[in-house]
Amino acid sequence: YDQGWLKSFFDSLTANRDWLHTATLAEAVDKTSPRGRIYLPDCSYREMTEWSLPVQRQEQLEHAIHDFENDPRWQQLQVFVRGGYWRNFKVKYEEAHEMYARMMEVSRRVSESDNTARHHHDWSSLVDHLYRGQCNCPYWHGAFGGIYLPHLRNAIYSHLIQADNLLQKITREDDAPWVEAVADDFNFDGQQEVRLANDQLIAYAAPGLGGRLYELDLRGIAHNLLATMQRRPEAYHRKVLAGPNTDADQVASIHDRVVFKQAGLNERLQYDRFPRKSLMDHFYDEDASLACVMSGKAQERGDFIDLPFDAKLRRGSDRVQLQMQRHGNAWGIPLTITKAVTLVAGSGTLEFAYLLEELPENQTFHFGVEFNFAGLPAGADDRYFIDQQNHNLGQLGTPIDLQAVNSLGLVDQWLGVEVSLATDRDTDFWAFPIETVSQSEGGFELVHQSVCVQPHWKVTADVNGRWAVRIVLRTRLLHAAEPQQVELKLAANP
Repeated sequence: YDQGWLKSFFDSLTANRDWLHTATLAEAVDKTSPRGRIYLPDCSYREMTEWSLPVQRQEQLEHAIHDFENDPRWQQLQVFVRGGYWRNFKVKYEEAHEMYARMMEVSRRVSESDNTARHHHDWSSLVDHLYRGQCNCPYWHGAFGGIYLPHLRNAIYSHLIQADNLLQKITREDDAPWVEAVADDFNFDGQQEVRLANDQLIAYAAPGLGGRLYELDLRGIAHNLLATMQRRPEAYHRKVLAGPNTDADQVASIHDRVVFKQAGLNERLQYDRFPRKSLMDHFYDEDASLACVMSGKAQERGDFIDLPFDAKLRRGSDRVQLQMQRHGNAWGIPLTITKAVTLVAGSGTLEFAYLLEELPENQTFHFGVEFNFAGLPAGADDRYFIDQQNHNLGQLGTPIDLQAVNSLGLVDQWLGVEVSLATDRDTDFWAFPIETVSQSEGGFELVHQSVCVQPHWKVTADVNGRWAVRIVLRTRLLHAAEPQQVELKLAANP
């Protein structure tokens, strides 16, 4: 690849075209006699099938290959050694499945469009965006970054959102503000999810999984704020824990080669018990701290994070609301959480209302609501936090611990967006970066995935055993911007 083999190959074909004739596959099929039948299985190249395996099975297979690769019979046996199934990447990485399900939803709506839509002048551009959203690069991970690279995930969502925007433009009769709510099994898990959409935002919620918000699209810049990545074990993490090779150029096999692109990666491994999504409802010990939550050592004392909420939709002329409720417990104490998500026509704002009921007297609950924001990188001065007075609080990789305030904002001047959370009561805010240690072609690297923001409170009941808070998530585009175009380049050996 570095020496330009592909370019020289095509140059050679061109230079010898007087005697060497190229043909498309279709032409070859038409002009070549068949030699027989063959039935191809669903498959990929051998390493890819290994990477698709669950971590424990992948480790077992790697050890077996390592033990037998010097056996004289290995060359004959290797062809029969296979790993898993390519589509298992959608099980191994829920984020890959979310992209796939979103793509399939857009694809279904495109295929169901009528002839009038298909003759619209934007139709070919719409289809191009859909096909670009099917590029395989971010849907898997192995010896290359794949799904762990945020710019690849963002590119997929950007094209899918732009396709969605064009669908709305083609199928809606006017430009008047609108809003809608649709319930369907959007992610093929056998449960109903809810899509809240208007002319500025698209939000997907999963009542059956803790009532979480798992996608939030900004139409104006074609960006999904919840294209997050959960930190999870990988088979190669045992190599990271062993530390880098001091003689990386001398090792016998890439199986043993460990190169750190940043120092101390063996100390940065951390795993999440739950996906990094939004509206994740936590109950912590009263003395839980920012450091404790950042490290993942804070104990979860409630059962609201991933268990089902009952849900119902309310539709008005200019607004829709998803209301979710769960009767659960914290520290073994029964209580009820009701949370509502409201979207108004023409608005770039989501409103969240929380009501905690059946709270016992003289009991304090440390309650927090987790939000995550993806695609807003750390390490740049034009990406920063702001307080309610618009004071700069530092880059987005900065840990934040605020007490008794009413808002916290995130600004990305390059992307051209400001996102803020505002509350109607005094609130403490934690914020910190989510970073993964993942494998790439050049070695192991630390990658910024998202910013976690958690408003949290020490909750005590009123005389009726209740406590409530209203949270407003505002999005504001800083300048009129075209969606960021990201070129997906195919590697020579993908």
